[in-house]
Amino acid sequence: MMQQRAEQRRRDEEDIVEMRRLLGEISGQTMDEEAMETFSRALAEETGALPPPHIVVDAIRESQSADARKIGDAVRAYYRRRRPRPQPQPQVGPPQQQPAEAEPEPTPAASDPAPAASA
Repeated sequence: MMQQRAEQRRRDEEDIVEMRRLLGEISGQTMDEEAMETFSRALAEETGALPPPHIVVDAIRESQSADARKIGDAVRAYYRRRRPRPQPQPQVGPPQQQPAEAEPEPTPAASDPAPAASA
């Protein structure tokens, strides 16, 4: 568990470095701590909460902008995209029995009136 958290923290740090690089490249300004804090506050205000770093990086790339509004639009678009849903795992073990649905009983053929024979 601790190893997974450390790995996630490492990926987040890499994404934040990439975010800083992209924002600096697009805006033409150096993204120091103060600039990143200002950007993060503006993005959190725009989106309601600060998205995970990898989503922000994707949104910056998609919007090709350092404007928090445009990046916020790209973040919202990211969450609206259709993504494949995970397929349910096949059950290992005996299949569970489901109650049989009541089928309508067929009417017996003998009760049908016989066609009249013509002579």
